[in-house]
Amino acid sequence: MIINDSNGFGRIEVSTVPIPEGIKNVTATYTFSGKVLLSYKDSDGDVVIDYNKTIDIHSSGTQNNNYKIAVMNDDGSEFKIIFSGEIPQKEKANGIRFMPFYDNKRVLLGDYVLECGPDIDNCESSGLFPVVYPMNLDDDPNIMMHWSEIIISPDNEHIAWTTLQSFVGAYNFVGKLVRAEEKYIIENTKIISTLEFFKEDKDNNGYIIPQLIRGGEVKQFACGGTAISLAGTGINALPDSVLENLLTGEVIQLTDTASYEETTMLSPDEKLGIVMSTRASEKTNFSVLGLLPRPYSILAMKGMIMNVYLYAVAGVRSFRAGNVGPVLIDVEKSINTRDYEGVPLNDPEGKWVYCSPISWHPDNKRAMWPEVLRRSEGNEDGSTIRIRKVTLHGYEQQKPVPAQKTPENIPYAVECKDSLPPSGFENITGKIAGKHSGYINYTYYAMNPLKGEKGVSKSEYVNFSDDGKTFYNGYEESAVSLSKGSVYESDLTVAGEHKGEMKLKITLTGMTKQGSPMIVFENDENGKPQSYGYAKYGETTLYVKDMLK
Repeated sequence: MIINDSNGFGRIEVSTVPIPEGIKNVTATYTFSGKVLLSYKDSDGDVVIDYNKTIDIHSSGTQNNNYKIAVMNDDGSEFKIIFSGEIPQKEKANGIRFMPFYDNKRVLLGDYVLECGPDIDNCESSGLFPVVYPMNLDDDPNIMMHWSEIIISPDNEHIAWTTLQSFVGAYNFVGKLVRAEEKYIIENTKIISTLEFFKEDKDNNGYIIPQLIRGGEVKQFACGGTAISLAGTGINALPDSVLENLLTGEVIQLTDTASYEETTMLSPDEKLGIVMSTRASEKTNFSVLGLLPRPYSILAMKGMIMNVYLYAVAGVRSFRAGNVGPVLIDVEKSINTRDYEGVPLNDPEGKWVYCSPISWHPDNKRAMWPEVLRRSEGNEDGSTIRIRKVTLHGYEQQKPVPAQKTPENIPYAVECKDSLPPSGFENITGKIAGKHSGYINYTYYAMNPLKGEKGVSKSEYVNFSDDGKTFYNGYEESAVSLSKGSVYESDLTVAGEHKGEMKLKITLTGMTKQGSPMIVFENDENGKPQSYGYAKYGETTLYVKDMLK
């Protein structure tokens, strides 16, 4: 696929990386020398690698833990196996990942480090060493996944990972990965996520002040190792990709769209990025929920985010027509331009769907990612995967950002030694004062699936304005259960300098056998529609009825 002179990038070529016949369940990433690190199952290994993160929707029973790892060039030449054997997957790990160290001698697998001698490219001997996580995370009964994402710093010493706790959310950690006798241990562990989401407004009795949200899964060390790219929360109702500065705590929004945005992997010069995004999938991107900007919109949407992920990502990988990217972006334009489109690199035929990881070649002109053939196309076990590569023929790269020491002293971090601190995800009711006028009356009741309870979030806007130019009135509310079904409803009007409205209801089923909820368009028992309405902002109007069933 050739894309000519698109958005100032010049000639772009998207192609399939050749791999040996008989390989199944393949995944690949560039090493920091420019080789391709390939992990796979041959025809004797039949294991489903589930790319639907967080929830194991397509579990196939007993896993075959025998892996083969090879290196090759991205034209398929010089294929060489460097490891063949068992890599046991721990129960609360999100599979096996393959994250090369910058020293090009080791690979972080999540619960293990693969050491290669003399290096990955010329490996003559290899050894597998376990990673021991602090605070017995893998034994904690309240932990759903002791890691869902793991990354390694350019300094080859610091690790960051995301831990998922049942009914609560995500904790992001940074620690120092230290080689010990026959294992690796993590020292000086700190939490870098927001733990307290509201503080009491001491100037207004009964009011609360929302805190800056640092969270979402970690994706990549950036700025030489002094920042982390996250699947986080910006100013929009749906997730955006953000950058968290470890030195200052500042959060920069890398993407700014109405769609579901998750991962931005930055190029070596950090001028470009490739984003996992639904922005080029009009019928599945759920932008009807994100079109209308409103203050603190993530609060009312909190429980709906997983539903959006399951519909727009897991459902698309399984059976639903659409795509999840990837999208090539100019980082500066993406940061400063609302609804910046970038260049979609997805399969134009719609049969193949992006999976992580995205990785960049050190020459800054190539990037690579896996794509899985949609299950409804006959890929029932998820083993048919191809590796795609984009080549930027006209891009003039800048110097790569030099590696720096990841900071040991992170000013806003919380030290963690023996146990996890309590999270701020708890029932709360209070008013949020507008800086100019009005307030938001906010209520949140946490979901407890063990008791069959739905999570409920509601924001009531009463002449709310921060700038005295734009005013919000009305409400938005969600009631969420991934097993029993969820409902989002809004009747919200925006007046003043910016105008818009959001009058809609979306009813979703619980999880289906395809691994995704469905939008319920049928009438209820009283003959009333269960999903209807629209969102309008400026000259754009989106309708719920146009969402793909």
